[in-house]
Parts: sequence; structure tokens; C-alpha cells
Amino acid sequence: DLGDKYNAQSRFVEAKQLFKCALTILKRIGHKRKEAQTHQRLGNVYASLSKYQKAKEYHEKALAIVIEIGDREGEGTTYGSLGTVFHFLGEYQKAKEYYDKALAIAIEIGARGGEGTTYVNLGSVFHSLGEYQNAKEYHEKALAIAIEIGDRGGEGRGYVHLGNVFHSLGEYQNAKEYYEKALAIAIEIGDRGGEGRGYVHLGNVFHSLGEYQNAKEYHEEALAIGIEIGDRRVEGKTYLNLGTVFRSLGEYQNAKEYHEKGLAIAIEIGDRSTEGKAYGNLGTVFDSLGEYQNAKEYHEKALAIAIEIGDRGGEGLTYGNLGSVFHSLAEYQNAKEYYEKALAIVIEIGDRGGEGTIYGNLGGVFYSLGEYQNAKEYYEKALAFVIEIGDRGGEGTIYGNLGGVFYSLGEYQNAKEYHEKGLAIAIEIGDRSTEGNAYGNLGTVFDSLGEYQNAKEYHEKALAIAIEIGDRGGEGLTYGNLGSVFHSLAEYQNAKEYYEKALAIVIEIGDRGGEGTIYGNLGGVFYSLGEYQNAKEYYEKALAIAIEIGGRSEEGAAYCRLGAVYINLNKNRKAEEHFDKAVGVSIAIGDREMEAIAFAGLSCVSDSVNDSQKAKEHCEKVLTISRECGNRKRQAELYLHVGLLSQSISQSEVVEAMEYLLQGIEKYEQIRTLQKGNSGFEISLLEQRGTFPYKLLTHLLCDTGKFRDALYVEELGRARVLAELMADKYSAESHISANPRSWFGIENIARRESNCVFLYISYEDRQ
Repeated sequence: DLGDKYNAQSRFVEAKQLFKCALTILKRIGHKRKEAQTHQRLGNVYASLSKYQKAKEYHEKALAIVIEIGDREGEGTTYGSLGTVFHFLGEYQKAKEYYDKALAIAIEIGARGGEGTTYVNLGSVFHSLGEYQNAKEYHEKALAIAIEIGDRGGEGRGYVHLGNVFHSLGEYQNAKEYYEKALAIAIEIGDRGGEGRGYVHLGNVFHSLGEYQNAKEYHEEALAIGIEIGDRRVEGKTYLNLGTVFRSLGEYQNAKEYHEKGLAIAIEIGDRSTEGKAYGNLGTVFDSLGEYQNAKEYHEKALAIAIEIGDRGGEGLTYGNLGSVFHSLAEYQNAKEYYEKALAIVIEIGDRGGEGTIYGNLGGVFYSLGEYQNAKEYYEKALAFVIEIGDRGGEGTIYGNLGGVFYSLGEYQNAKEYHEKGLAIAIEIGDRSTEGNAYGNLGTVFDSLGEYQNAKEYHEKALAIAIEIGDRGGEGLTYGNLGSVFHSLAEYQNAKEYYEKALAIVIEIGDRGGEGTIYGNLGGVFYSLGEYQNAKEYYEKALAIAIEIGGRSEEGAAYCRLGAVYINLNKNRKAEEHFDKAVGVSIAIGDREMEAIAFAGLSCVSDSVNDSQKAKEHCEKVLTISRECGNRKRQAELYLHVGLLSQSISQSEVVEAMEYLLQGIEKYEQIRTLQKGNSGFEISLLEQRGTFPYKLLTHLLCDTGKFRDALYVEELGRARVLAELMADKYSAESHISANPRSWFGIENIARRESNCVFLYISYEDRQ
């Protein structure tokens, strides 16, 4: 009895010692039935200590005795215990075989309670296999038996298991209802342990819903009960749950402290499985903090424990976590190898949900490598899995990932459609966190489409949700996104203010990677203002952090930005050095997008030193890479630059230059058209972005003697908003177009608008 009491309090080492003493006595007096039961108890204790091979040995000893004495009920119970050991080991098919044996005996001897218990165990195996409909059916059978025999405790546990299935399916409201039923029963029958577990489950579902404050409150209720009843195991696991909530809130130091508390208890009570989970959770916190070396060390500790205790599922999970660390470090080949190790394990153990997750992770690696078609294929594989198993939350996440791929390919309408699909699912299942992310993604798409008012509105929706759910990390990210919108509008003071808000938050929560990103953004504002010395200082801060945390991708981006600054400071040698470094980083990590940007920078350096041929060669490399990656956006951005280079190479290539320029101007005109009705945005865009391409085209036309067309282009690039306002207000016909086939000369405009007087003077000092 004392051993059972210690076991209930998670004092497993003391329980083990008492059971061993009892076993010695029982062997001496020859009480076979009780000897078998004590072997069972020792097997359960060793399982709690994550010593699964020892657990298996004791359960096999118990099985031999009950078969010898003909105890069919004991035999069925022992098959169930062995099934649980194999379940812990991730050997799901063996677990199922033992549970099937236990079920057959329970039905044979009419043990309805044992039959119900075995249905629960089988449901749990199917749950681990990602076969959620089968899991649901078995748990419903178990629930029906518990209600039939009046087992209120079993009924409550049945509601918990069904809640778990709905949770995994992303049906969070259904999960919540089942957990609340279980909690009500635990309170009714005075089961304090069950009540605590009910609070844990509700905390987890609120976490999945993005309602982090509610999650925190429920986990704190569970913690109080765990401490009250002296259950150290529950106490330790609840610290881990609270740590996960704090991580989602962006409170990384608090997360670290709670995971360390959970780790200390797991070590104290000898719970190796929970110890491994704690190391993994700490690794994930360090990953979020940008402390990648620490993250790697903690995940490796978790991996060692998973291998030691034979937990194949935990081993696969940890390979995935290590893959994520290498992904953050831009060591994409290592990331891919670890994800592939994880994939092999989840396929081996039949974990369909885990298989879908790993395909998504591999898609992320190819995305980071700029291999968007491969990324798309892996995300589509992941999508097929989550749809197959009915995981609505996972389905919404993958739609968001596919939206990101289409965004990077410059296919903004497709990106918009996929992000809207993800948003619809997040709203449907009540996942506020993912809903906020989807609004942010849509805001970024609208920014790139030039629909700045829509971009601003969507980012503000994302911000409202981040503040509502207490997600400080998400709040900081959204301030950064709003800064980008104002940056695109050339409202640099507003951009700077939003970036500074974001910076304050990332520093507060200790996010070094995010801090580096914001320094880069602030550098971009000063760059756009022509304050190159200030830009340089911020870019150097971003570079220092990237090197410190081992962020190779961010390091390469910083080299590119510094290269651009040095061009404007007329330090072409320094610029070339930085772009060369960026090329080296991009090739090392396999980032084709970065490689294209770095070569574009080198083409600008060559152009600055009047090496036009080399400049054009670099630019053609950029176009080649962009075509290979399928990045239409990058190709469009390069048309103007190639046009500029062609102007300086030879008169014979002026036609080619004009073709590139007109394509670039057409893209700009499309963006301006989207600002109709918002004259402030139109003026801002025209003043900051609209003059250079028109001026360059005017020069080309003058050089070829097309002075009337040149005059028309000057008109095209000036007084645009005034002309459009007059057209709207007085119903005047608009004659302004970037299409040269529609040009018919300024004098014809004057002739057709007979009530207007024109005085046109254009002066520019051309040396």
C-alpha cells in the first residue's frame, strides 16, 4: 500500500524499492498471484521512470506467472501493460497486437471494465498513428461502456480522450466541450488529480486557440492542484506547459525559467522521458532567442535520452527540432539531412501526422534555398496528408506556406488566394494566433501589390489580435510590417516610428534575431533618406548580430545592404568587397535569391566605375538566376536597371534599353493605378518612386532625336495627380499612358482640350 501511495505521488524511486522488498518476500512464501501483481507494479514504475526495457522484462515475468496459474484476467491486464510499453517505445504495431490480445480476453471473460480500458488503449495507438477517425471510434466504444457500467471516472477519461482527438483534428471548440465535461465529472466525484488534468487539457486547447492568457490561467490552476496533492510529476509537466505558453507570448526568459523548473523535477523523480522533453523545450526557446548553439546542445541532450530509452517517436521529433536549428543557421544541407532522418522514423512507426509535418519542414528548406518549385511540391505533399487525416489547423498552416511560395514567385494573386484559404480555416476553428498571422501575410501581399491602404488595414488587424492575445513577439513583428508599408509609401518618419516600436519589443523579449532584422529595416529608412552614414551604422549592427548568432542568411543580406551604402558613399572598392562576401555566403548556403541580389550590386559597382560591359554581364547573371527561380518580380525590377546599362553601352542598343524601361514603367503604372481615390498615396508614390524611370526614358528619346515623344514623357512623369484630379472633377479626358502606341503628342492634347492654356518649360542642366 505504501508503494502504491509513493507511485501515485510520482515518488517512483521509493516506490520501486518498496515493491522490490515485497517481491522478495512474496517469492519466499510462494504467493504466485501477488508475485505477478508486484512484477506488474514494478513494470509500471520502470515505465514511469522511462526505463522501458526493464518495464518490459517485469511485465513478461508477470505474464509467465499468470499463464502458469491460469489467471486469464491477470493475463489480459499484463498484455495491456506490455502494449503500453511498446506504445511508449513508438512501436505502434506491436502495441496494437498486445492490446488486441488483451481485448480478446476481456470479451471472453466478460470483463466490461477491462474491455473499455483496452478500447481506450487502442484508440490512443490509432491517435499516435494519425488515424484520428479510428481513434474516435475506439474512444466512443470505451465511453459507452463506462456509461453503461456507471464508471464516472472512466466516463470522464473517455471525454478527455475524445477531446484529445478533436484537438489533433484542429476542432478546438469540440475539444473544449469534451474537456469541460471531463472536468465537471472530476469535480463531481472529488478526483483532484483528474481535476488538475482537466485544467491541463483546457490550458492546451486555449493555447492552440491562441488565447494565451486563458491558457496560462488554466495551467496555473493545474499547477496549484499538483502541488496540493503532492504529485511531483504533474507539477513538473505543468511547468513545461507554462513554459510553452510564455514562449508563445514572446516572454522567452519566463519560458526558460519554467522549463528549467520542469527539468529539475524530472531529474529529481527520475522521469527520463519528461527530462528529454524539457531539454527539447529549452532548445526551442534558445532557437527563438537566436542562441542557436545553445539550442543545438539542448536538442542533442533530448536526442540522447530518446535513443537511450528507445523512444522512436521522440527521436524523430528531436531530429526535426535539430533540423529547425540548422534551418535557422542557414545550414540548409544539414537541416535537410536531419529532416530526412525524422521522416524515415515517422514513416517507420506509421505516424501519418508526423510525416505530413516533416514534408512541410522540407518544403521550408527548399523555400529558403529559393527552390520554389521544390518547396511547392513538398508543401503540397504535406497538404495531402493533413487533409487525409482531417487536421484543419495543419491544413490552414500549409495554405499559408503555399501562399508564401507564390509570393516569392511574384504570383501575388495566387499568394492572396492561399493566404485567404488559411485565414478562413483559422477563423472557422477559432485559432486567433494563426488568424493574426494570416492577416499579416495578406498585408505583406497587398504591400507588394502596391495596395498600401489594404496592406495597412490588414497589418492593423494582425496587430489588434497580437495585442488581444498578449503575443509580444507577434506585436513586434506587426509593427515592423507596418513600418515596411510606410517605407513603401516613402513616409519615412512613420516608418521609422513603427520600426522603433518593433525594436523596443524585440529587445524586451530578448529576440536577437528580430533585433538584427529591425536594425536592417531602420538602416533601410536612412538609406532611402540619403543619410548613408546612419544607414551604414544600422546595417553594421545588423551584421554584428547575424555573425554573433550564426545567421548566415541575415549575414549575407547585411553585406548586400552595406555594399549599396558604399556605392552611394563613392567607396566602390568597399562596395565590391561586401557584394563579393554576399556572393560567397549565398553560394555557401545555396540561397539563389541572395546570389541574384549580390550580382545586381556588383553590376552597380561596375557601372559606377564605367565598366559597362562587366556591369551588363553581372546583370544578365541576375536575370538568369531570377528566371531559374521563377521570380517574375525580380525580373521586372531589373528591367529598369538593364535599361540604364544599355543606354551607356552603345547607341545601337537604345531600342533594347527602351523596351526594358517601358516594362519597368508599366509595372510602376499598375501600382499607381491601385492608389486611385487616395491622392496622398498617389503623390507620395509619384514623388519618391516615379521620376527616375521617366527622366531616363526622356534622355533616351532625346538622344535618338524623338523630342516630341520626350516632351510627352516629361508630361507623363510630372503633374500626374493634378491631371487625374481634373479628369475626375471636370470629366476631362485623360491622355496620360505608359503605352507608346497611345501617344499622340502634347500639341494634340492642347487641341482637344480647347478651354485649356498650356505653358510648358522643362529645364535640366545636362553636363
